[in-house]
Amino acid sequence: MVTRVSNTAAPTIDELEARAEAMLPRLRERAARAEELRRVPDETIDEFTEAGFFRVFQPARYGGYELDYGATQVALSRQLGRACGSSAWVQSVIACHAWLLGMFSEAAQEAVWANDPDALISTAIAMRSGSAQPVDGGYRVEGRWLFSSGIDSVQWIMILVPVQTEDGPPQMLLAILPQGDWQSVDTWFASGLRGTGSKDLVVTGAFVPEEYTVATELLDGWQAPGGAVNRSYIYQLPLFPVFPYNIATPALGIARGAVDEYITLTASRPDRIEQATRHLRIGESSAEVAAAEALLSADAAEVKRLGEAGERVPVHTRMKWHRDLAYAALLCLRAVDRIAGAVGAHGIYEPNVIQRAARDVRAIVNHAGLAWDTHGVNFGRVSVGLDATHHVAGRISARDER
Repeated sequence: MVTRVSNTAAPTIDELEARAEAMLPRLRERAARAEELRRVPDETIDEFTEAGFFRVFQPARYGGYELDYGATQVALSRQLGRACGSSAWVQSVIACHAWLLGMFSEAAQEAVWANDPDALISTAIAMRSGSAQPVDGGYRVEGRWLFSSGIDSVQWIMILVPVQTEDGPPQMLLAILPQGDWQSVDTWFASGLRGTGSKDLVVTGAFVPEEYTVATELLDGWQAPGGAVNRSYIYQLPLFPVFPYNIATPALGIARGAVDEYITLTASRPDRIEQATRHLRIGESSAEVAAAEALLSADAAEVKRLGEAGERVPVHTRMKWHRDLAYAALLCLRAVDRIAGAVGAHGIYEPNVIQRAARDVRAIVNHAGLAWDTHGVNFGRVSVGLDATHHVAGRISARDER
């Protein structure tokens, strides 16, 4: 099999963050248009591709960088989100799909990247309906999925689909399909993250080769097929406890941008610059954003340490990571809400940066993967020796790993 590998050295996280910061003026100029289009503009996708933002977790065999998981999302999102929350979201989630594909079989990776290392993948996980019927050599797939962010900019799609078993619950597979095997349906009329183009996806009787699928139960750490060819620890991480880094971290940049804008607006108004109540809002909101970032950065260091050591991640640690991701997003929401309620009458107009940030960060917190009511309760339950009431990894319980 032929693979194309870049001859240039992989950039560091710091270098990529500097590239992201340099883009902020252009992203700010396009933010309103992204909302009007209800998708990220093509020129932004092109800039992200040129900067290497979609290769951060792509296997090195295909010109990717295999950067540290968690720290990378924090660094890029805390910059990109300052200018355009939708663009930060699409960069983060599309980039993580290369990480997911790196856990698939070598045949699946070759299909996507052998001839085009810049090929992009979106996902569709939330099913309105969906099924995979076993046939000779693979599966016949059909159904409808929701919320496929960035689908207008990708060449492949990755879906979560059930395969019925003879007894017991269905087996859940991730499967990849090329353009031509799926159609997008424009349903994305949302109040927040309007520019993400998170449309529905329809598949009608497409054939998916077996080697283009992977059972989700194998993505629980050191079992993924891709680990045989991609040796970085990131391809052996347990999927479900760390995946929400890709949806939580854009909130950091969005909240930072809102606080920065509030500081600028306050400083520009002689009638407000001396108001202590506004100073206090700046102080508290900025502290909440800094606390959220510190929490996620500390956990990212733990993800790297355990991942590189090849250690099984205890269920209490998994629940802690879930807890912290959800809580960090909640802190960002509180930070933005505090200043959005004090920006004044001009803050209700659509061009206002703070009102857009308030809508975008609330959309992030509404994601099921960051549901505080779920993850806060689950951490409490495992802390006192009970099983989690809900865990996306399904079969993992507190008693399994204590």
